[in-house]
Amino acid sequence: MQIVVNPQIFTDFDNPRIGVLVARGIDNTHASPAIAERLNEVTQSIREQYQSETLSKVPAIAAWRDAHRQFGSKPKDYPSSIEALYKRILKGQDIGSINSLVDIYNYISLKYMLPLAEKTSTV
Repeated sequence: MQIVVNPQIFTDFDNPRIGVLVARGIDNTHASPAIAERLNEVTQSIREQYQSETLSKVPAIAAWRDAHRQFGSKPKDYPSSIEALYKRILKGQDIGSINSLVDIYNYISLKYMLPLAEKTSTV
């Protein structure tokens, strides 16, 4: 496995942190009721705490919007994954289930307002 990070990120951002998790031997073919319940809980909490109209002013969302501007993208047109998830939830839509691993990182992303990405590979 090779991970390549553009060195420009260390110039453009103050102290960036990049994490990588490698998991082997995981059976990702079964749904997890426990994960589904946690996703439902965090979704309900988001609906109780936030409104679509003011979401861009939430400090964690605003920080990711600023980062996207620095990347050269327009956050209104291309929001971070976390902002997109929150907007979807606040519109009354469910995020659904893809598989257990995606559901886990969606839960973490929603709970901590942290955009995450998943890359599946056979290494």
